[in-house]
Amino acid sequence: MRTIISTALIVLMLFSFSACTPPIEASLLDETLPVGMVASEKDDDITLSGEYTSNDDAIYAKADKPLTPEVIESIPIATDSMTSDELRQICVDYLKLSVSCQWVSDGNYYLVQKENVERNFTEGKLYGGIPYVNIASGNLYRFMEYYDSKTGIFDSTGIRANPSLFATACSGTAGWAWSRVINSAEISWTHSINKKHGFVPVGPYVYDFDMDRIWDYDENGEKIYYYDTKKICKNNASQVMYESYALTHIADCYSRTGHVAMAVSEPVVVRNEDGTINGKESYIMIAEQGQYTKAKHHIRTTSDGTEYRIRGNDGRPFTFLDLYKAGYLVHTFEEFLGSDPVEDGEAKIAHKKSTATIEDLTTGNLVANYPISDIFTTVRDSEGKIVFEHVERTIDHCTRALKAADCIPASKLEQYSNGDYTIEITSQLSTGALVPVYEGAIIN
Repeated sequence: MRTIISTALIVLMLFSFSACTPPIEASLLDETLPVGMVASEKDDDITLSGEYTSNDDAIYAKADKPLTPEVIESIPIATDSMTSDELRQICVDYLKLSVSCQWVSDGNYYLVQKENVERNFTEGKLYGGIPYVNIASGNLYRFMEYYDSKTGIFDSTGIRANPSLFATACSGTAGWAWSRVINSAEISWTHSINKKHGFVPVGPYVYDFDMDRIWDYDENGEKIYYYDTKKICKNNASQVMYESYALTHIADCYSRTGHVAMAVSEPVVVRNEDGTINGKESYIMIAEQGQYTKAKHHIRTTSDGTEYRIRGNDGRPFTFLDLYKAGYLVHTFEEFLGSDPVEDGEAKIAHKKSTATIEDLTTGNLVANYPISDIFTTVRDSEGKIVFEHVERTIDHCTRALKAADCIPASKLEQYSNGDYTIEITSQLSTGALVPVYEGAIIN
């Protein structure tokens, strides 16, 4: 278990890494390292369009590693018998897949327009990663609903109609990745990523959320409080933050005001002769959801040499100095420390009997112990044939409770309330588990 280290331990650690640790490759530093793909998740105005006219010839590239349900299912569902390393790897694998999965555009369209950022999608062109929209909470399971695993073509119908449900943002992608394992923390939008909501600071840095905060307005004009990460870093000073970065493990959280990323490697720590950390040569590899830009680090190549760009980064070096200047804080979670065991996912409604009226089903809340992605309602006739299906999706990736009346389609179930039909309610949780909520006959 990692704990906040004492002053004495810091002194001992000053000489625990060799100054001859291999420095970051020069080729990885041929561009200015970004401090985050977007300044804030609420900066951009979402502009939707049915079509645009591409000036490029259609490429008709092919996904050589198409996404399949089996690929997603290969990321295991967390259990309390797994080691911390296994739990961390689950989060990393899910995030990397989210930002790099290959797909071919089914048409010419754009989601958002911004200078120097590619938001146009060209028919037949190969892309990587779920498309980005600044306030969105899509995930791999929803992406698969519109994806052809044989051709790699992505049907943009859903994402054009409702980008907040089918696109992703930095905190949405990281949130779904961490909550494959984590339920001890409120993994929500970036303004709530702090120790007050279950995030455990890594290393010797300290802060007081109530003192080190600023405020802004959300898209509805409501006041939101953020933590002022640059102020926190400055108050702790560079060497204290560097020592904290040096204690990072994979899947730990890197967050700053308006952006969040995940560590996907152990840090490379280079020390000066006096034992202090060299911030320019020490670095960590991180993954993050972001936007398509013209930077080289987004480029990937298929087996036949076709170049395409991934959304965000699936592994990119950030020096400790850049992390400090940008105001990044490093956090971990109780589950990684072994102090909050992983639970089996479950979801339920208040009604327990084997028969139910529509009112019984829609009274109270549907609650889960992990974030809820989707709620599925299925009606079967007396022979077991499906006669009705409905899906309700959550728009916020930290939702663990919903009014039952909001996610169970009462008006559409009335015609089946004669005792001859069975209703099944199931929920897709952030862990990847599809769990039963209720099963019983519908009666008048």
